[in-house]
Amino acid sequence: MLTIVLPFLLKLLIFLAVLSLLVFFHEFGHFVAAKLCGIYVKRFSIGMPPRVIGFKFGETDYCIGAIPFGGFVMMAGQEDVPLSDEEREKEYGGVPEHRWFMNKPVWQRLIVLVMGPLMNLVLAVLLYGLIAVVGAEVPESEAMARVGDTAKDSPAATAPMFHMNGSQLPAVTGSPDATGWQSGDLIVSVDGKPISNIQDLAMAAVLNGTGTLHDVIIERETGKGAPERFFSRIAPKVIDESKRPRFGVSSFDTVVVSDVAAASPAADAGLKKGDIVRRADGKPIPLGLFFEHFEKIPEGGETTLEIDRAGTPMTITVKPHTVGRILGFAALGEVGRDGTEVMDKGVPTVRVILPELAAKTGIKRLDKIVEVNGQPATPQALQDAVEKSPGGTVQLKIARPAVMFGLIQKPETKTATVSVDSVRDIGMTPQPKTVFQRYPLSKAIPKAWQESWLAVNRTLLTLKGLVFRDISPKDLGGPLMIYDVTTKAAAAGWDWLVRITAFISVNLFVFNLLPLPVLDGGQVVINVLESIRRKPLSETFLMRFQQVGIVMILALMLYVTFNDVVRKVTEMIP
Repeated sequence: MLTIVLPFLLKLLIFLAVLSLLVFFHEFGHFVAAKLCGIYVKRFSIGMPPRVIGFKFGETDYCIGAIPFGGFVMMAGQEDVPLSDEEREKEYGGVPEHRWFMNKPVWQRLIVLVMGPLMNLVLAVLLYGLIAVVGAEVPESEAMARVGDTAKDSPAATAPMFHMNGSQLPAVTGSPDATGWQSGDLIVSVDGKPISNIQDLAMAAVLNGTGTLHDVIIERETGKGAPERFFSRIAPKVIDESKRPRFGVSSFDTVVVSDVAAASPAADAGLKKGDIVRRADGKPIPLGLFFEHFEKIPEGGETTLEIDRAGTPMTITVKPHTVGRILGFAALGEVGRDGTEVMDKGVPTVRVILPELAAKTGIKRLDKIVEVNGQPATPQALQDAVEKSPGGTVQLKIARPAVMFGLIQKPETKTATVSVDSVRDIGMTPQPKTVFQRYPLSKAIPKAWQESWLAVNRTLLTLKGLVFRDISPKDLGGPLMIYDVTTKAAAAGWDWLVRITAFISVNLFVFNLLPLPVLDGGQVVINVLESIRRKPLSETFLMRFQQVGIVMILALMLYVTFNDVVRKVTEMIP
């Protein structure tokens, strides 16, 4: 029981810590601005009532609420729902009228309202800056926008490419000098802006929608000195079941040798742990295509690998041997803290299976493999059995877990015979190359601001996509998604947790400035209208305006929470 409860409690604490940090900075912005403007602040609370613990310093009660969602700054004359004269007297009796929020000049009220969201932006800049200054070990693909694989019939696969002469953009008339992006291509910029990785490219496709033309500058290594530069004008389109616009490329992870099996072709060829594989048969080879490259080599064939060993370039020839493998199928066991599979622990769980293989064998995603060929299954036992049966079969005993206490899927045990494909392999385990990213303070501040602005831009484009239906409202998430994202980020490393916290903070900055009732942006609209009319809005209007806002926010929270639940249930269903 402790093995289940303790990890859950740790995840919950991480989630609450992130949420509290976001709320604290937001409310602290309102609080400081109110104090500077001379507004009476009765309470500064992290969390919602009832009050659990706190202390009073001066005129303000600093406390923590029992409900760990949200927080508030209680100011005289500024309420989410208008108070009656009796309620106002009870709360703020004796407070001089000149210290009431509603009696302050409009410009001061606007400062108080805007400072909350603005502090969320400040928090994001600080967090991005922290990552930049301290530095972190990240996959090379996170620090470099190189093309890994190109999907067949995708925009990238057929993109026209025109040679560039220096920095001058070429004319895009006539026949292109080349067609299609290739593995190893480095994307220098998109629409005149540099990008950090392929994820930035993917966001540009999703957020700008199908049919939008993008100007892309690409560098391609030729192996003959300086790389060539190409200009490519390309529009994303929907190419798969995700229904999202894509250019059709994956990121490029450079292959590093993690382990070499004894008496394997890799060992015979002299490959060693730590070797960096640059090319295979003269072409850049990303991690995502590494196994596929060897699988396609004819029996008895060989391949030439260009490697980097401790800074020294080398070329070796490897002759793969034939092993068994179930193509279109992946079953993983227990995953260690470094994200790699522990081969002698855990029951293999089916994570990937192609539809045709699932239909043929009856195996589904998330099925657990409890036996292989009549013996207890571990990831290592499963791998050994499959590798020793090229062209044959393996017998798998499957335990299918219940979903939602058996209401959606009943538990089931079955045995399946699975055909094993005959492929080539070299007996080497690869891993992605990582790099340590750190910036001096002089560059960290501009980098932090750039990251924050990119996050703001992504959030605004997401809102635009929702309005114009380029992005489905079903993609929106609520507290459960934030919990899931933050805890997974924490498991990936402190830098990922800090990065996702910064991005959520930017989302709060933008969201709270929307001109909707209850939100800070809605209050800004009210105060601007008052300044234009030169007199307060009626209490009846304000009450109706806030009531509409509360209903809208509650409806939104119910909707995103429903999305979260559906998303979680879908993850459990094969």
